[in-house]
Amino acid sequence: MGHQRLGKLPAYRHLPEIIRYLVDGGTPTEEIVDQITKFGQEALSFALKDDVFIEALWLLIRLPQAAASKDPVAALAELGIKGSPLSSIAEILFQYDQTVERAQRRIHQGTTDLGEIARRAGLSALAEGLQSNLPSLWSPGTADVEAALKGLKGTEKFAGLAHTFYSSFVDRVIHYYVDRNLHRMVGPDRIARSIHDLETFNGAIRRHCNESALIMRTFARDWLGKNHYRDGKAISRADVRAFSSHAVEKIRTELAIRKGKP
Repeated sequence: MGHQRLGKLPAYRHLPEIIRYLVDGGTPTEEIVDQITKFGQEALSFALKDDVFIEALWLLIRLPQAAASKDPVAALAELGIKGSPLSSIAEILFQYDQTVERAQRRIHQGTTDLGEIARRAGLSALAEGLQSNLPSLWSPGTADVEAALKGLKGTEKFAGLAHTFYSSFVDRVIHYYVDRNLHRMVGPDRIARSIHDLETFNGAIRRHCNESALIMRTFARDWLGKNHYRDGKAISRADVRAFSSHAVEKIRTELAIRKGKP
């Protein structure tokens, strides 16, 4: 793919402290959430420069809209998805994955590992959103799957997708660094005394990333409502980049409010 491995994010200096808090029981909660939120802000600032990150988020918006259009086959083709309407969860996820991967190959220059992390975060968000829309008492048929995908186009559903996407993205970026430094972290008198501590960390980091990304829900809902449903815009990649840029500022503002700063 020609990916460049990530250098050190500025917030990487916080990771040993973040991990130690989580391994020791996840306290103090307010402080650790602030640190993870700050880490997420800085990771997103880097990701804004990666077109594959933008592609992964853009597809989360446009894919449900295309499926719900009057001519879904034509609308999906405009996104690079050709063939019959998507009729299974596996097919939807496969097509999403392939479309983002094609963008990775096409763009090539300027892409980083953040794009690959975003692709996986997008898959997780889409899978979770689809599952939440399916009937729970029987195996879903084609009509159920199509309805589940179309149902993700609304503002509240996009709020959930954005929340899951950002939470999963930050979680995966943290693990990107943790996995590369396990040999330095595990052992007597180190951050994690055993692999069991790291298993505890995995669950804790998901909880805290989920909490720190909650501030995105209302912002994402209102942004899509204003731009697409009120103003009638067909959301472009440039719009998504602007949205993500505002998200970084939103996180910065939220951190300042938490800390009592203007």
